[in-house]
This record gives sequence, C-alpha cells and structure tokens, in this order.
Amino acid sequence: MAEYKFPGMMKKVVNKKEMEEQRKRVDEAAAAKAFEEYVAEFQETQGGARALNKTWVKAGVYEAGKKHEESKEKGKLYKPTSRFEREPILPSLDSQEDMRPERLGKKKEKEKRKSNLEIFKDELKLIQEEREERHRLKTVLGLQELKLPPKAGDSLRASLSLELDDSRMGSIDDGDPNTTNIYLGNLPTKVSEQELMALFGRFGPLASVKVMWPRTEEEKARNRLSGFVAFMSRRDGERALKTLGGKEILGAEVKLGWGKAVPIPAFPIYIPPQMLELSMPPPLSGLPFNAQPAKRDKHKIPPLGTPYPTDLKGQQEFERVLSGGTVKVVAPTDRGLLALVHRMVEFVAREGPMFEAMVMNREINNPAYRFLFENQSPAHVYYRWKLFSILQGEAVQRWRIEEFRMFKGGSIWKPPMLSPFKQGMPEELIPEEERDFSKGSLSNAQRDRLERMLRGIKPDKYRVAEVMIFSIEHAESAEEIAQTLRESLSNPKTPLPKKVARLFVISDILHNCTTKGMSATPYRNCTKLLLLITL
Repeated sequence: MAEYKFPGMMKKVVNKKEMEEQRKRVDEAAAAKAFEEYVAEFQETQGGARALNKTWVKAGVYEAGKKHEESKEKGKLYKPTSRFEREPILPSLDSQEDMRPERLGKKKEKEKRKSNLEIFKDELKLIQEEREERHRLKTVLGLQELKLPPKAGDSLRASLSLELDDSRMGSIDDGDPNTTNIYLGNLPTKVSEQELMALFGRFGPLASVKVMWPRTEEEKARNRLSGFVAFMSRRDGERALKTLGGKEILGAEVKLGWGKAVPIPAFPIYIPPQMLELSMPPPLSGLPFNAQPAKRDKHKIPPLGTPYPTDLKGQQEFERVLSGGTVKVVAPTDRGLLALVHRMVEFVAREGPMFEAMVMNREINNPAYRFLFENQSPAHVYYRWKLFSILQGEAVQRWRIEEFRMFKGGSIWKPPMLSPFKQGMPEELIPEEERDFSKGSLSNAQRDRLERMLRGIKPDKYRVAEVMIFSIEHAESAEEIAQTLRESLSNPKTPLPKKVARLFVISDILHNCTTKGMSATPYRNCTKLLLLITL
C-alpha cells in the first residue's frame, strides 16, 4: 500500500550548519564510547575498588645486535618482584602527619600566641599567689608588714599596691604634692557615700567620693572598709586632713592619708551650701543687664516694672546710678543651656550680628532661646560677656578676670573666676578656727616630708628644686620652714655636700619669694632669718 501524503506537506531540508552539528554530536558520542572501553580495559573496578590483581603477558625481546627475536619467555605471565626482601613497616598516624611534606606555596602556621587578656590574667594570678604567700608568712612569723620587691620590668606589679597592712592598702602616695585625693582607712561597714560627702563637703567642693566595697570573702572577713574622697582644691584637702586627722569619724577611728592623684572634673559632684550661694546670680534690680547698684544708690533706682525716668534731671541721675553699678557674670548651671550659649557665640562671632537677628526672628517662640530676648536674665548676661570676650581675642577657657566697662558710661562688668571651684573654699567662708589652724604651721605629714627631703638632699638641681617648690607652696608656714632650715644647718655632723645643697635651697627661696604670682610673700618677713642662716 503506497504511503499517503497530505497535500501541502513537504520534506524538511537540512542546511549545512545543522549537518555539521549533527556530525559533531555523532563524533562526540563515538569518542565517549571509546573512552569507556579504554577505562573498562585498563581500570576495571570490583565493587567500587580498583582491581589490584591485573595480569600482564610477556612479549618477545628483539635485540638489535643479533637481528633476531628472543622468544624464550614469550606468552608467559609477568609477575614483578622486588629487588629487596624486607617486611613493610607501616608508620603510625602521628608519624604520617609529621612526615607529610608541606605543600609548596603554603605559609607555615605561626605558633598560637597568648592574647593580652590571657597575659593580664596570668599576671594577676601570679600577684594573687604572691599575696597569699605573704599572708601565710605573716601568720607564721608574726610580721607586721611584709613587702616583696617588684621584679625588674614588671610594670604591673610595680604599679599595684601589694602591702598587707590595711593602713597602707590602696592607692597611697605621699610623694605627689599636687594630689587632692584623701585615702580613708578603717571605715565602718555601714558607711555610705552620702555620709562621707556631707562630712568632707563642708571643707570645700568635692571632685569624687568612692567607697571600696568588699568583693571577696577575705575582704568581707575584715569587717572594715576603705575609700577615697577627692577635693577640687589641694588647700581644702589639707584643711580637712588637719582637722579630721586622728579623730573619731562616724563612730570609728578612721585613718587618713594622701592618695594617688585622680582626674579633676570641670564641675564638682558636691558644692557646700554656703559656697553655692556665692555662685548664684544676684537678684533682679530692674537695671539693664541686671546691674547691681552701689549701696548708697539702692534707694534711687526705680521699682521693678516702672519705666525709666524721661525728664532731663531724672535721666542724669539714672545714668549716674547705672555707671556706678556692677554687672556680675555667672555661668549657667544647666549644661545644656551652657552648650547652646557657647554654640550661639561661636556662630555670631563668625557670621556677625545679622545671624543673631535671623535666629531671634526664627526662634521667637522657642523657650530654649529665651536668653536672647530677656536681657536681664543671667544667661543673657553670660552670653553678652562671652561674645564680647571672644571678639576681644580671649581664649575659650582662659580670660581676663579684671573688671571693665563694656559700654561708655555703662556699668562695670565683673567676669566670672577661672575655674572657681578649683580655687577651693573662699577665704571669707572658712571658719575662724580652721583659718587660724591652717596658717603658720605644718601638719605632721608635711613636716615629716620636709625633713625627709632635707635629709636626702644632694647638690642636684632637681632635689633642690623639689624642696624649693615645697617651701613656696606652703608659704603660709614660712616661719616654721625657715626654722627647720636653720636647724638642718646647725648640726656640725652634717656632711658638707648636704649643707651646700641646703644653702642652694635658701638661695632659691630668697630669689623666688618676690616673684609675681608665686604667692610667697610671707617669706619677706623671714628674710632676716634666712640671711642670718646663710651668714
């Protein structure tokens, strides 16, 4: 039966490109089949493992010189044999890893180093072992104090206090003349930082108060605490140390001494109430910039809320009262407001008064910028003074404290003190008994330090300068220091080099006691005594 073809159906014509692709596929399939036969012939596998019992058949050997083929062992099975008969030694897994050659180009792994934290832990562990050993020796031998010398190069051990006596435990440092930190030992266990703040705060503003609470069972077994109180001023710390030293504090005999210096903040954590009143702005007077009139003119200023006089005689009297008044500048205690004022001063000083007018127009309803509109508020007074100070070329942190007139015929402006809290308690606020006690005499610790420096002095400029600086800083005790110097030179057994060094100290004191800003004027009254010593 002939094949039936539908009308319109034609045989597909294969072009040349399709024929080449089809021929290429056929060749690839043939090559893949040949490769499979090759693998099956030479790399037969049995259950996935390579067959190791593959046999080979020897062929004939044809020697070129004899011109014939040697067929003595032709057709026999070939079994290779080793030239050396030895038992195989299988190395262990560890030795295989050690004997494995390193890959080319691979960097050798560095030995794992300890981190800084691990090294610090090891040092602390070693320090703890030494401390326990000293405790054991102290218990066995009945020693009062046992101190191991620090190892050379061990900065951590040298910096930590390793004494066993509780009176010496903590950051004790008698050698720093500028420290304001007082160490408190033998504190009762129920003490609080608020109680220490109230007790020591009456001597001056405090920089920090800290109680060292027990953390280990050994510290809890002592049944006593230690702590630190840092003043803003060294002078206040000395007064507290002299007044409270050797007295019972909070029901216990607390041991006091100088500690290592701590950073002093810009603003104290506690301000005595009587000193806080001095830092408060004055009451409203009704005068421009809240100027305070002189005592004789207080009754001449108009009451608050009344307009200024408009007649000629009243205006002249008002201008006279205004020119005799004083504008007291007080920095805002609100840290956010103070930062905003400083930022505003920075931009106005750079951009000019048009920037200030633009900000006032834009922030007229913003309560944070009320200091720009209320010219009698303390914040506005501080803003006007700070802007004037910056425009005069003064630094942000240092300025002139002399009184001045900002406007012709205006009031006298009184700038704020430089770091007022770091100056310590004002002299007029110190009680009379403490004021007399703080002048004219050295404390036991100060006198011991002076005698120790004089005993160890040498004709060295650093040793001489140390004693001279101590004498200048304690100029209120000039007479006692001069007497101590005289006694140190009256001993005939004193070596000559030490006497020469002490004479250098006297010479430096006489030279610097008249220097401006040294506050060593009390030595002028002791000049005759010091001159008699030198003669």
